[in-house]
Amino acid sequence: MRGMSTNDLQEIQTLLAHHERQIQDLSDIVTGQRKELDGLRARLDKTTQKLADFEGSRAENGGEALSITEQALRDKPPHY
Repeated sequence: MRGMSTNDLQEIQTLLAHHERQIQDLSDIVTGQRKELDGLRARLDKTTQKLADFEGSRAENGGEALSITEQALRDKPPHY
C-alpha cells in the first residue's frame, strides 16, 4: 500500500472545498424557498379570510353579495 502523494491530497482538498460550496449554495436556495413559501402562505391565509368574509356577508344578506358601498355603510366605524 503506497502513501498519499501531495497531488492526491490536493485533489481531495479541492473536491472537499467544491462539495462544501455546493452544500452552502443548496442551503441558501432552501432558505430562500422557505421565505418565499412563508410569504405565499401568509397571502393565502389573507385571501382565504377575505373569501370567508365575503361569503359571510352574502349569507347575512340572503345570498346576495353586497357592493363595496353597501359593505362600507354596513361596516362604518361607530363614530359616524
